[in-house]
Amino acid sequence: MKKIGKFAALALSGSLALAACGSDDGLDESEDGLTKLTVYHITTLDSTPLYLGVEEGFFEDEGLDVEVKIAESGSAIIPSVVNGESPIGYANVVSDLAAIDQGLDIRFVSNCCGVAGVDEESTSNVFVLPDSDIQSAEDLAGKTIAVNSTKNLGDVTIPEALENKGIDPSGIEYIPMNYSDMSAALERGDVDAIWMVEPFQTIAEDNGYRPVLANFAEAFPNSTLGYYITSADFAEENPEVVASFQRAMSRSNEFANENHDRLRELAVSKIGLTEDVASRVSFATFESGLDTESIEIYGAAALKYGVITEEPDYASLVIEPTE
Repeated sequence: MKKIGKFAALALSGSLALAACGSDDGLDESEDGLTKLTVYHITTLDSTPLYLGVEEGFFEDEGLDVEVKIAESGSAIIPSVVNGESPIGYANVVSDLAAIDQGLDIRFVSNCCGVAGVDEESTSNVFVLPDSDIQSAEDLAGKTIAVNSTKNLGDVTIPEALENKGIDPSGIEYIPMNYSDMSAALERGDVDAIWMVEPFQTIAEDNGYRPVLANFAEAFPNSTLGYYITSADFAEENPEVVASFQRAMSRSNEFANENHDRLRELAVSKIGLTEDVASRVSFATFESGLDTESIEIYGAAALKYGVITEEPDYASLVIEPTE
């Protein structure tokens, strides 16, 4: 039986080891006078620009001593941000909006990662077995699709992508499971298709699986789907720190877009990919600033598919970057 590979175990075993803060505002200073800042991410390729910015000294230039720590999921990071254990962290926009809908007081700080256009490289696909009767996206109607969690990016972008292609997604059943379990489930016939993001997408292709729907790009091309967030309290108490992070993260994303070779090196050293897989993966788009329009686009979709009960006051949720 084909396996998802060593990376899956690594990606899914990240622990959220949160430490108590040492100063009144939750921030300490390093010996050289930099403000220590812990930033949580998950073990995906989307974390590589953050690591790159640390290596290049972009955060240090802004007076920040950033330590990147890893959590198992964005949904685990959001509570740590709210309770002050992690000043800034990453989560996808649907998870963020769901948390806000549940009453958690978070703010969008900076772009993390985005989606390219339909005709460009995709970081997300729905895959089927090579001999599957599912030949194209049209054949997904009424089928079962494995997603890493329900009421999240998978079962928002997949139906939206299908609707954009004129296909009725209403009969699809979404089965939640870890990415590391999806290949075996597909091979056994437990599901008809699996949703994979990079680097799992490249591994799925190595297993011979056929892509039938690039759901991110087909749903919301040229959008931002991942953000760095903070709590409302931290933003109010530490506006200069937040602004410094925004400036450094923008530089990091700009540099990352121009230096994929460096990202591939970090995919090996920080993410745990093999050099072979790292040389072939597709990267998300990394844009500077804060894309507020995409938050609203995904918010409307989250409401449409029942992830949130009402759209929030978007203007109150964003911290506009300053030069």
